[in-house]
Amino acid sequence: MFHCLNLLDTEEEKDFLRELFETYKDEMAYTAYVILENKQDAEDMVQDTIVALIPYLHRMKEEPPEKNWNFIVTIIKNMSFNRYKKKKRQFERELPITEEILRDMVNVEFDAKVLQIEQRTVLMHFLGRMSETYKDVLLLRYYHGLSTAEIGKLLGKSQDTVRHIIYRAKKKLQSMMEEEDLFGSS
Repeated sequence: MFHCLNLLDTEEEKDFLRELFETYKDEMAYTAYVILENKQDAEDMVQDTIVALIPYLHRMKEEPPEKNWNFIVTIIKNMSFNRYKKKKRQFERELPITEEILRDMVNVEFDAKVLQIEQRTVLMHFLGRMSETYKDVLLLRYYHGLSTAEIGKLLGKSQDTVRHIIYRAKKKLQSMMEEEDLFGSS
């Protein structure tokens, strides 16, 4: 953890990172251990997660603790899964999807409707029914406001793969919301 502090410019950033580490280190280690089933790998993952948080500290300082924990657990969980997959040599074949193809597939009206939903609890209800991958990517994109490049970097996936996951997750979310007639009949 202490080598990470040298990457920061101000004492305020260093103090905030120390505070995050002290507050969440046990929960991060437990989360990583459940996935990796190895104490040393879990400890390494905590360190890797701390390093991954550095570019986002300015955003995190302004957020409530529960939102920061959501962000941290999403990162450590996904980084741990990635390490697990790498260790077991189970690589998922990535589908090459261009931005142009995605633009044709994405329903812009759907984006506007999702942003209009004011009740986060309703949205969280639907997200809770989705796969972890879909839920994590949608939370990082729409709740934490990360770009596909940032999400890809955090999750160890290409931007094309992240865009594809977002597209599929949005379609699934849209379908679930339409089933409950959340948007109303047009």
